[in-house]
Amino acid sequence: MFEVEFKPSPKPLFNVRVCINRRLNTDNLPNCAGRGSRELADRLEQLIADEQIPAKILRGPCMNNCAHGPNLKIQGAEFLSLENQASDVQIAEIMDAIRREAKKRIERENAGEASNAE
Repeated sequence: MFEVEFKPSPKPLFNVRVCINRRLNTDNLPNCAGRGSRELADRLEQLIADEQIPAKILRGPCMNNCAHGPNLKIQGAEFLSLENQASDVQIAEIMDAIRREAKKRIERENAGEASNAE
């Protein structure tokens, strides 16, 4: 019936929150959405799905660091400000941080299962 292979995403072990706040900008103040945060969230979501990393992208409100955005927070890990751009190098660094957090959480979950089996 489907010509595309369906890959269910793994249960998320943590969230990555991306600010997608857009100001009305009557004062020409910076905002994350105006600097591409919505596109960044879409791209990260696709990369996470492609690699089947157990993380979920949450699009959220302002993180009060507008002058340095787009901003994102990896749950239990880093807060990142991309200083007005989301270059391929920065996206690779973000994905590395997401992979590290996923690895840490998977190892912790596996250690818990191993101790419960004993």
